[in-house]
Amino acid sequence: MVAYDSMNTNMNKHVRFDNRNNQPRRVSLNLAHIKFDLLKISELYDGVLTEELAMLPTRLYEQYLQDLVRDQMIYEFRIEAPELRENTETGARSFTYTFHIQGTPERTPKVLKIHVGLYKSAWSPTTRHTADGMCCMPNRLDREVNNA
Repeated sequence: MVAYDSMNTNMNKHVRFDNRNNQPRRVSLNLAHIKFDLLKISELYDGVLTEELAMLPTRLYEQYLQDLVRDQMIYEFRIEAPELRENTETGARSFTYTFHIQGTPERTPKVLKIHVGLYKSAWSPTTRHTADGMCCMPNRLDREVNNA
């Protein structure tokens, strides 16, 4: 239970009154809080996604943001289709999810971008054959194999 002082300063941080009908409404969430939550959702899928599973995190993002709309913490949102991107320097590939989040009806939507990495196998698609009978074992990409 939150204690309210005589000036209601604690309440004023969390509740505003609508000027039209003097009804209380919640203050919208800070965009940093929403981004933090979206990043936490993304952690579940980081390094796990494949090109066929791009829409999988979108369902969870939509559920979370719909809950915020229902609880009047944000006004509305829109999620763009995920975009597959590749970093030319590192070769890393990821999906970029773009969110347009409008906190209140009188504000313009703010854009958030979340990057979720694709699955990258630690095993090379090629195999090696050895004299000790361990043939057809895949090479590890993070280890150098000596073929002596």
